[in-house]
Amino acid sequence: MHDKLVHTKNILHKSQSDVVQEVTAIATCYPDMIKVYVPFVPIKKIIPGWEFDQNTSYSANMTIDKVSNETAEERSIRRSQQLVRDYVMCNHFDIFATITIAVDRQNIESSKNKLNTWLKNQRDRNGKFGYAIVPEYHKDGALHFHGVFKNYTGRIKQSKSSKTGHSLTSNNKLVYEFDEYKSGFTKVQCIGNTAEDHLRIGNYIRKYITKDMISIFGKKRYWTSQKLRKPIKEYNPTWFEGLIPDYTYENEYGKVYTFINLWSKAIPAETLKQTRFDKQ
Repeated sequence: MHDKLVHTKNILHKSQSDVVQEVTAIATCYPDMIKVYVPFVPIKKIIPGWEFDQNTSYSANMTIDKVSNETAEERSIRRSQQLVRDYVMCNHFDIFATITIAVDRQNIESSKNKLNTWLKNQRDRNGKFGYAIVPEYHKDGALHFHGVFKNYTGRIKQSKSSKTGHSLTSNNKLVYEFDEYKSGFTKVQCIGNTAEDHLRIGNYIRKYITKDMISIFGKKRYWTSQKLRKPIKEYNPTWFEGLIPDYTYENEYGKVYTFINLWSKAIPAETLKQTRFDKQ
């Protein structure tokens, strides 16, 4: 208790310049890819270690500049979208699946329970596996789910046309299904191994996190398994200046520079190390 009081007293005597870091660039390190965000207006970030406790930080509301007109709800949605994409890009998921509900599909609670029951049964029968799942709410009131999976060892079989008996394909890729899922239909496809493959899937799945989901699920906009990896961030890097990015994107808040083919660029070894995620 004494140490906490001393720490709080020290914070109260610090000026904002002592405990706030001005961030002019953020490098986010994914497996074999780096994104550098450069805001048009520098971000003010509380320096780690100067928080009162886990629930209260030093004048947080006063030190963070507002650079947009986002509502709290919009900001929360955007952060959820980013988190889901980060999970997809950092965890070597190898299959993408759409999971539907056949009976009572307009019943939201029933649909959620069916999915959760299937996930639990699969863990019990086939061992642990990783996943990130996002619901999609249709205009007719029905619900289905989009998700990515890794290390799933349950039975998967090729989907066949009921008319011809031939294997089904979509976008020139074979379509499979979860053999042990009995509550509806599933569409399963393999994900490629490149950073671009995971970026594409991440962008695809994040678009299903929308304002409509809030009224149905509250804060539960997606499901993930435990111990999924997240990207590593580096604040105020300078190494990217002068390098030619592979992609550039600009919005009302700033610019995003994407670097792939990292081996061909003059990137510091310590930063490159953060992009080498061992497969799990």
